[in-house]
Amino acid sequence: MMINVDQLNFPQATAQAARVLECLSSEIPDLNELNDIILHDPVLAGTLIRYANSPLCRRGDEVSNVPTATRLIGLKNVRSAVVMSTLHSTLPVDDALSSVILDHLLGIATLCKLLARKCCSASADDLELIGLIHDVGMIVLAANFADDYRELMSRARSEGIALDVLEQEHFGLSHDQIAVKALHEFRLPAQHEAVLTHFHQTGAGEGLEDDMARERAVLQLAHWLHWEQQGNEALPETLASSREDLMIQLGLDDADLEAVLEQLAESHQTAN
Repeated sequence: MMINVDQLNFPQATAQAARVLECLSSEIPDLNELNDIILHDPVLAGTLIRYANSPLCRRGDEVSNVPTATRLIGLKNVRSAVVMSTLHSTLPVDDALSSVILDHLLGIATLCKLLARKCCSASADDLELIGLIHDVGMIVLAANFADDYRELMSRARSEGIALDVLEQEHFGLSHDQIAVKALHEFRLPAQHEAVLTHFHQTGAGEGLEDDMARERAVLQLAHWLHWEQQGNEALPETLASSREDLMIQLGLDDADLEAVLEQLAESHQTAN
C-alpha cells in the first residue's frame, strides 16, 4: 500500500485552539487576549489547568483558573497544552491503539523534560513539546488506517521489528515524514522540523546545529530510557546512536540517569 501524505486526515485544532496558536506565534503575545480565547473553550481550559497541576509543572498551591495557569507555566507550555488537547481529541480515548500511542508520547515528553533539566535546562520546555509531537505521525496513521496500523504495532512488539521499518514496508513512508506536515498544522518552530524529519535515519543528525543536535540526542536517549522502563510493552523504533554515545554527547553519567528515573517514578506516584 503506497499512500499520499496530502490525502491523509490530520489532527485539527479547534477554532479556539487555532486562535491560541495564532496568538502565541505573535512576536509579543497579548496575555489578556490569550486567556480570553482559552476561557471560551472549556475543554482547552480544563486541559491547561490539569497541565498546570501536573507533577512536573505545579510549584505550590493547586491551580484553579486559566490566568494563573498561563502565568505559572509560561507560553511554551501553553502551546504544549494546546497540542496535547488536540492529540487527545483526534482518537477515541477508549481505543486501545490510541492509548498506546498517547501513553508513548506523554512518556517520551516527560523523559525529555527531565533529561533536559540535567543537560540543557533552558530548553526543557521546548524538549517536552518535541517529545509530545515527535511521533504525531503514528496518530495520523492510526486514525486513517486503524486495522492495518494495529497489526503493524502488534508485529513490532511481538517480533521486535522497529515500527518505522514496518511502516516503510507497508505504506511506503514512515511516521517521520508525516510528522513534518503536522508541525505546520500546529505552527511549531522550524527547528523542530529539522530535528524530527529524519529522526530514525542513521546519519540524519549530521550537519545539525549544536542546539538541534542536542535536542535530537535528548529525544533519542528518552527513547532508550522509555524502552528500559516499559520492557515488552514499549514500541520498538530505529535509533541511530547507542545509549552510551548519547550520554557522552549530553555530558550525562549513570547518576544523572538514575536521578531522572527517580523523578519519573515520583511524578507517576503523585499523578496517581
